[in-house]
Amino acid sequence: MTKINVIVADDHPIVLFGIRKSLESMNWINIVGEFEDSTTLIESLPRLNAEIVIIDLCMPSDKYGDGITLLKYIQRHYSHLELIVLTMNNNPAIINIVLALDIAGILLKRGALIDLPHALRSVKKGKKFISSDALRLLEKIRSNGDGKKSLSAKEGEVLRLFSEGSLVTEIAQRLNRSIKTISTQKKSAMVKLGVDNDIALLNYLSSLKIDSKN
Repeated sequence: MTKINVIVADDHPIVLFGIRKSLESMNWINIVGEFEDSTTLIESLPRLNAEIVIIDLCMPSDKYGDGITLLKYIQRHYSHLELIVLTMNNNPAIINIVLALDIAGILLKRGALIDLPHALRSVKKGKKFISSDALRLLEKIRSNGDGKKSLSAKEGEVLRLFSEGSLVTEIAQRLNRSIKTISTQKKSAMVKLGVDNDIALLNYLSSLKIDSKN
């Protein structure tokens, strides 16, 4: 059986160890590299004959960034690589954005060791793999409509200003609307996006700001 060359990238040594042990039990998988930061990963890719990269969504970043920016960089410069993304993020909006990048698979870390063999077999067959727990999270945003596309112009305007650091009171003053109206529009947008707190909302909005220079 022809072996598949795989790279594993995660900044937690314990996670790397667990993934390595899981993959070593699969005699058709060959681990050709392990990395704990995005800079070393990217700079090593040209010399590694890999087909799949199993990568944490949040990696220590320097030159090449992390998250959505890093995934898009790899896709632009190493389009032959299939990406299986690991994440501890249980925000359905973020998962939705990652899947929109046309990656090979996404797994939540809590079930990664069980799901990885299934994910690799799916990728080997040319199929996308989404873990069952990630699918359950996606149902939350899909049941609320079409995410960002379903936002009204006023809701989008409020989120844009919020992402720039403006408080609800400041947005109300700037748009000449009442604080209650701005608060209602912000909460309505959050429901549509499937986020339930300001930190999750800011994470979602920052994920949309992808560095197009790389």
